Order: sequence, then C-alpha cells, then structure tokens
Amino acid sequence: MAHIVLIDVRGFVIRSKPARILAFLSVMGLVVIAQGPAGMAQSDDEAYEHNRQGMIAMSEAGFEEAIMEFQIAAALAKDYQITGRPLIYTPVFMTAWANEKIGRISEACRRYEQFLKIAPPEVMEPTKADHAQTYIRQYCH
Repeated sequence: MAHIVLIDVRGFVIRSKPARILAFLSVMGLVVIAQGPAGMAQSDDEAYEHNRQGMIAMSEAGFEEAIMEFQIAAALAKDYQITGRPLIYTPVFMTAWANEKIGRISEACRRYEQFLKIAPPEVMEPTKADHAQTYIRQYCH
C-alpha cells in the first residue's frame, strides 16, 4: 500500500494513507510516494481516479482543484504508466494547461517542458506536443 509522506515548510513530517487529506496540505510541502510491487495496481486505480477528478474540475473551471488532482495522479503513477485505462489527457500535460489557464506562466512552462521530456514519442499526440511547444516558444524563453 502506498504511504504518503508530507514534509511541510517547517520540517515536520506527517505520514498518512488518505491521499485526499494530504492533497490539500501538499501545497505547503513536498509529497513523496513510497510503495512496493503490491501497491502498484491500487496506485494505478487511485491515479486514474485523481486524473478523472482533475478532468471534472477542469470542466467546471476549478483550476486549483484540478492542479491538485493532476499532481496527485502524476505522483502515484507517472504519465503513461496508468495501464489498462484510457488517458486522453495525461496528468502532467493537464497540470501545465490548468496553470496556463490561471496565468501561472512559470509553472505552466515547467510542466509543459516536463511533459515533452517524459512523453514517449510513439504515444504523444501531435496537438498536445504542438500546444506545449508553442506555449514554451511564446512565454518561457
């Protein structure tokens, strides 16, 4: 089972299993996921659900909530590692897009660059790659 460790800005360490509770707190710290092989299927399910919740939040213009959900999904199972589930929009790309929507240019740039670096060429959709590259050209350098 995945354990979530939160280290806040004061150096306090909090261990917990409920990802939802720590998700709100993670804005103040660093989340590290530690799991063994037995936790992989559950992590995939959790990642998929957080990604789905992020998509719902995006559709309702809940960009802050969407960012949180996408970051949890990406921490649980990196982009393109959620197997057996359709990921039309991957967590890292969507984190970038949500940051773009609320004007966080430097964070959007960082996430688009991350997306282009980690996305396997054989599965990267040209429209997403084009959007990321165009945004980076216009706003990041």
